[in-house]
Amino acid sequence: MTIKVVTFDLDDTLWPLRETILAAHKSANDFLASQVPSVKEILSTNKEREVWGQLIEKDPTMRHRLSELRFNVFKNILESLGQTEQQAEKLSSEALQIFMNGRHQLTLFDGVEEVLAQLKEKYTLGVLTNGNADIKRLGIDHYFNFSFSAEELNDSKPSETHFKRAMEHTSEKATNICHIGDHTECDVEG
Repeated sequence: MTIKVVTFDLDDTLWPLRETILAAHKSANDFLASQVPSVKEILSTNKEREVWGQLIEKDPTMRHRLSELRFNVFKNILESLGQTEQQAEKLSSEALQIFMNGRHQLTLFDGVEEVLAQLKEKYTLGVLTNGNADIKRLGIDHYFNFSFSAEELNDSKPSETHFKRAMEHTSEKATNICHIGDHTECDVEG
């Protein structure tokens, strides 16, 4: 067994996720509340989680498309407050953009870029993520030869899809690929 390819999960592997997502979420919700004040009361309850769950129950594949899911949660809540479909779509689109801007305001763990630079000299590097972070937008795409997300593949780890796609893309066997991630189920069992 000779490792030729190293793939990485992103969230909580190359950077801490929780604080970044909470701040992005707050920014998007604050924007919506500034546009439709009655949304603040709904967003402070479990209604947002309920809508999230209802949308996934209606279309289970949406769990792989986090940006679309978040947009639809915003839209559903806004429409329930009397916004027209057009108004809800416009505000949801703006809120999603605010969320995504905040989602990309993150700090890599110490030493990540140095390690990636060293590994890139010897291995083919890739990204296998269930998240919706954009490595190009983060300015770290030059370290990686490929990147596959749950949104792109319409499937999430631990399903084999990400791992098989990495094998197909690199023409390597599983025994030649090492995956590094933080989640026992998604990154190890997959």
